[in-house]
Amino acid sequence: MSAITGVAPVSVNPVQLGGSAKPSAAGGGFGTLLQNAVAQLSSSQSSATQAIAQAMTGQGSVTQMMVALSEAEMTLNVGVGIRNGVVQAYQTIMNMPLS
Repeated sequence: MSAITGVAPVSVNPVQLGGSAKPSAAGGGFGTLLQNAVAQLSSSQSSATQAIAQAMTGQGSVTQMMVALSEAEMTLNVGVGIRNGVVQAYQTIMNMPLS
């Protein structure tokens, strides 16, 4: 039976929306913030796919694959939460009485 060895440290990049509270003069704002968030979501999904492919071919570790999958899952959950909030706000506004 072989001895258990230590796990190598893994770096995880947190989700950063990278926007400011005020829209920039160049037409930034919510649209730019949303576009950046979607791009980051897509990036985390593709890096998870690459990590899975590397782990399946033996070029990457299972630990790295699981970290990439967890990061992609958390990013997706944040995106779904934001979408749900936007839909709920839209429905609230649409149900307001016009008086």
